Amino acid sequence: MLQIDDNAVDALKQIGTIRISAEEVDGDVEVSIDEATAPGDGDEVIERDGARVFLAPEAADVLADQVLGVHSHGDHFHFTFDDQSV
Repeated sequence: MLQIDDNAVDALKQIGTIRISAEEVDGDVEVSIDEATAPGDGDEVIERDGARVFLAPEAADVLADQVLGVHSHGDHFHFTFDDQSV
């Protein structure tokens, strides 16, 4: 299951809830991140210390072994996905 790192918790509290979706395009997987107020049909809800992320089913499969990072850069944020430590 996707995990949320410590810095991402703080950033997500500023941003609000996000929804991550994924689709295959030309053999690659493209991930989309959007603001959300409610999960979509079949979404997984990931929560940590008040931060919430909705994962579309296809994103949940692709990101199952990842850790979500969010880094604030003034007026915008950068999202990262890193492998979970074993």
